[in-house]
Amino acid sequence: MPDRILLGSAPRPTDGTLLAKRIRKLMIAAEPARIECTAHIEAVLDGPDIARLDLDLTGYVLGDEHDRDRSRIEPQGAPVASEEGVLRDLRVHAAPMRVSGADVTLDLALQGVPVRWIDTDAGELAVELGDPSGDRPVHGSLRLSVPEQQLGDAVRALAEPLLQEHGVHLSRLDLELEAITPRQIRIHADAKVRKGLLGASAHGSATATVDDAMGLVLSDIRLDSGNPLVAAMLAVARGRIQGLEGQRFDLATELPPGISVEDVRVAVDRDVVIEARLA
Repeated sequence: MPDRILLGSAPRPTDGTLLAKRIRKLMIAAEPARIECTAHIEAVLDGPDIARLDLDLTGYVLGDEHDRDRSRIEPQGAPVASEEGVLRDLRVHAAPMRVSGADVTLDLALQGVPVRWIDTDAGELAVELGDPSGDRPVHGSLRLSVPEQQLGDAVRALAEPLLQEHGVHLSRLDLELEAITPRQIRIHADAKVRKGLLGASAHGSATATVDDAMGLVLSDIRLDSGNPLVAAMLAVARGRIQGLEGQRFDLATELPPGISVEDVRVAVDRDVVIEARLA
């Protein structure tokens, strides 16, 4: 997601219906296939504040990042004026939407998100999501679910562009998640990779645990391949990854000021379900 999002021509709309139309055009521009956007969008404006924004994205197809023409969703001009506001109440629902080849069911509620309206020297209007602060925190909740059988394809679609930069092609990725407790999951991964003429399967697994203080600990990390050459190639990566064994990553301190995760839960059945609550 770009820092600044293009919303047509300046000045900013003063009516929620006009803002909804501009958001619809943005969503069409963000989808490489340029399909018709059937999402339900409702907005209420109160001066520079967005009093309410409801998005029902059921059926929407979001393409991969590298497929997008960023000039269609980002302003090209330089900022010449800005106006501060607040997105007081954001509701996003999808049952489901398509993201990187996966059916994602989503319910998101956020309150108190800072926004900045920006006019550019090219006559454009852009909006920028500002940073919350300790004095003006963001509150809300999230529930997201993805069919487990589709999770590997979705992660692969996101990881492939990064791996290709290093000359590695990921042709297959199967993920299996096992919920040990609501805050502990065991992750198993089987992948088929290729680098040049060398191709083989690789296997990995790890246990991820989130504690009461929102700290993430990885344990029992394994990474290997049945192919001796690929296993040797993975040896350096395995050493670095296994160096994370037992380390605690404080998720709370990694978040910007004004965003605090109060609780997170994971469940695995046919779907992988993640629920989180912001304090």
